[in-house]
Amino acid sequence: MEYFFSTSSNPEHPFILFGLSHGLLFLWVLLFGWIVVRAGMQGNERRRKKLRWFLIGLFLVWEIEWHAWYLITDTWSLQKNLPLHMCSIMIWVSIWGLITRQRFVMALMYFFGIAGAIQALITPDAIYAFPHFRFMNTWFSHSLLVIAGCWVVFVEGYRPVLSDVWKCLVTIHLYVIPVYFVNTQLGSNYLFVGRKPETASLMDFFPEWPWYFFILQALLALIMLGMYLPFRKKAVALQSATA
Repeated sequence: MEYFFSTSSNPEHPFILFGLSHGLLFLWVLLFGWIVVRAGMQGNERRRKKLRWFLIGLFLVWEIEWHAWYLITDTWSLQKNLPLHMCSIMIWVSIWGLITRQRFVMALMYFFGIAGAIQALITPDAIYAFPHFRFMNTWFSHSLLVIAGCWVVFVEGYRPVLSDVWKCLVTIHLYVIPVYFVNTQLGSNYLFVGRKPETASLMDFFPEWPWYFFILQALLALIMLGMYLPFRKKAVALQSATA
């Protein structure tokens, strides 16, 4: 129990990238996501509504517990715990998207919820291993983002068009601007626009600031285009039909 809530920066059982617990939780994401999305695809609108609120409830539980852990352990700070990182803000975007089912919000959920969260699941910003609370919270909250992104495609019928890619890219670049100024005032590193994360990540293979930031933008654009390509033919047909 003590390890479950430990605040040590040098834990007895540190997180091991691509270790056994890492792999097993990947399988959990696949299984749980498949069950939820499949239930939504096969259910009527009444069941889908219940499943939407189920996902919203899980988002809120994990978000509240995340802040509560930092507050209880007296480690909450403006520099680390404001919901400004990509996955943090996407939790609230996903909640709003599940409630309203607005097309542009679903586009954000598909592109940023899936692309951002998968990267965080592959190389999580974590120092604690299973079953530490922080490890569980990080995994479950990020897996929900991936599941919600899949939900809008397979259950809600969202189909991306090329203009969605550019709109989402413009949105994230506009979002970076106020976050950058927040970082300058607080000395924080939200969105990692000032320096690389302290834990292992894809950015370890990139050159130092500011060059890694430009590489990330190009990589994000390529990933989003790749996510659009499976829907390209249908998107072209849809745009032609509405022209």
